Amino acid sequence: MAASAPSPLPASRLRRVLSGVVDVVTTVGVGILLPWPAAARLAVGIAVAGVMTLVQARTGASLGQALTSVRLRRAVSPTQPPGMAAIERAWLFLLAALPTFGFLPIVMVMSTDDGGWRRTWYDRMAGTVVIAKEHGPKPVQLVAANGRLLTISQPTVLGRAPDPLPGGAGRVVAAFQDDPSVSKTHALIEPARGGVLVTDLNSTNGTHAEDAEGVHRLIPGQARAVERGRRVYFGDSECTIR
Repeated sequence: MAASAPSPLPASRLRRVLSGVVDVVTTVGVGILLPWPAAARLAVGIAVAGVMTLVQARTGASLGQALTSVRLRRAVSPTQPPGMAAIERAWLFLLAALPTFGFLPIVMVMSTDDGGWRRTWYDRMAGTVVIAKEHGPKPVQLVAANGRLLTISQPTVLGRAPDPLPGGAGRVVAAFQDDPSVSKTHALIEPARGGVLVTDLNSTNGTHAEDAEGVHRLIPGQARAVERGRRVYFGDSECTIR
């Protein structure tokens, strides 16, 4: 992963609704405009929806998402396209949309939190998250309680003696060697808009992150956005994001 990859922060409710409207209008519009029998037009509409879902699985963006600068990602790997999770999400979306004429998904999207990782029912079931496409997140600094300063300008694996991630993504930095509460390979830190993304890599003593409601232990494998000025705890080692 390069430092210029899209910044994985949640997309706003407005962007999500607009992207969905574009996709629905495109799918329905193609069927309506064709001067063919109803069955043929329905088949074409289904085919268009299927193609958009496959493109979304491969690239992370349907037509509407591309136009509104949002992307679909796996929650456990928010920098990579969703693959089969996009197809599962499409079926779950239909289960919510068809009985309510498309009303329920809109209600679920409008009830999500713009500033966090709260997701809709069908996103939670499929393991996906909709992120905003932002280019070139600014480097951030990780300031340890002992005064050590570490600049995060690309995905970085931290630990006492960390191993690289599969595929060699990002860099590897040995830190906190004198703190036994920090695992050998503890966490992944990625620069993001307004702060960093922190992913616990199944560490023994866990990774905790601060937000407006307090300090919370991270679920291993799930990235969490941490704003500048907030604290992150790797085991017992405290750091501040600046």
